[in-house]
Amino acid sequence: MVRINLDRLLAERHMTQSELAALTGIRPSTICDMFNNNAAFIKLDNMDKICAALQCDAAELVSFISSEQ
Repeated sequence: MVRINLDRLLAERHMTQSELAALTGIRPSTICDMFNNNAAFIKLDNMDKICAALQCDAAELVSFISSEQ
């Protein structure tokens, strides 16, 4: 299973979903879907914008959790 760690990253940076949406130009509903791990896919452009805004890399934003766990 792929997990989007946006909830943790925003909490660590004391940032809201709305603030991230404003910084990146990504629609708030898209940010919300990613935050709640309801996104069916992530556009690479959006991933790039989020990583730049949060000063993180893709490995911090997305993690893989084995389905065997």
